[in-house]
Amino acid sequence: MKLGEKIKQLRNDAGLTQPELAEKAQIEQSYLSKLENEKGTPSLEVIEKIANAFDLTSMVLIESLDISYIQQQLSHIPEIAVQAAEKDRLKQAKIKMWYLQAVLLIVLGIAGYFIGTRGILISNQIFEYYSAGIIEVGEPLDRYKSSRIRIINENGTEFDKRIQENKKRLDEKLLKESHYRGESFVEYHGQQRRYFELKSNRFGFRIHSKSNDVITLLGIMSFISGWFLMFFIYRFIRK
Repeated sequence: MKLGEKIKQLRNDAGLTQPELAEKAQIEQSYLSKLENEKGTPSLEVIEKIANAFDLTSMVLIESLDISYIQQQLSHIPEIAVQAAEKDRLKQAKIKMWYLQAVLLIVLGIAGYFIGTRGILISNQIFEYYSAGIIEVGEPLDRYKSSRIRIINENGTEFDKRIQENKKRLDEKLLKESHYRGESFVEYHGQQRRYFELKSNRFGFRIHSKSNDVITLLGIMSFISGWFLMFFIYRFIRK
């Protein structure tokens, strides 16, 4: 807003005519008319008189004006020039901070999109490991194997006996892991053990993770918000 526009606005809000305001501010009406029509260059003293007429200080009145107008029309007044420079510095610092926030939103958006779509934090792959039952101390890891165990030179009689015992001891357990643990691994439960073998292929199988969908959506929203903020600053704030 320009000085003339602001004076006229304050005068109308106060219900004053030009002569009334000129008398209250102790300036000529003709001069006041020029100021309202942006045809005069006021001194700080005149601005202070007009501001006092509305129970304001000169700086409060000046701070309500556009920074570009102050720089172009009132910078000849040292006190106002210093105030305008400080106001512009604060504005530029604020704009810089908003730009940094916009860039951060964009970067976070890109990161969130790739994290969500590629399952970096929450895997989209599942690896299934199967264990038939508990293995006691001294028993081979192949205890529940459906064929003869060569490492102990198992004969037919021993094989049949083991299979019958396995039916009674069968305690199946299926683990679903989000990361690959090898073709097989052993879990210890005190003196007992469980031998797990990979049932899916070593690349696992794909699943649909809603958590990753949320991360992806938040990433997209952050990316769009960042660009919107960037456009808003460029279009409306930086002027």
